[in-house]
Amino acid sequence: MKSLRQSGRRIIVSVEMQVDVYGIPELQSKMEYFDETMRGFVDQALDYELYAMKDTALSLVPRRSGYLASTIFVERVREWAFKFGARASYAVFVEFGTRFMQARRFLSRALQSGMPSLVQAVNRAIDEAISEASTR
Repeated sequence: MKSLRQSGRRIIVSVEMQVDVYGIPELQSKMEYFDETMRGFVDQALDYELYAMKDTALSLVPRRSGYLASTIFVERVREWAFKFGARASYAVFVEFGTRFMQARRFLSRALQSGMPSLVQAVNRAIDEAISEASTR
């Protein structure tokens, strides 16, 4: 979840979360049979919900200069995987806190609040794709 790189005397830290969907092999095998149009339903729903989670993180992030907020990102890695995080070097300290500073969990709270609607949206998209496929 966090990575450390040393550059000269400074330590550069970034926060990144990756979510992969596992444990649903039968769903993944059925998705292989959907044509590109059917996958589009799921992709569109997933993209919408991922960017909604990014908006939630932007509303939760503490702001002084706005730099931390400007580094929040969401990236699709594969069809069922995405990365969600902040690239600011101090993001890990804001997210998890230090012994001198309380944690301000803007990323994990956005992910936690967005996951139920993401799952529902993907389920709805799959239902739409199945009903459209059954009418063919």
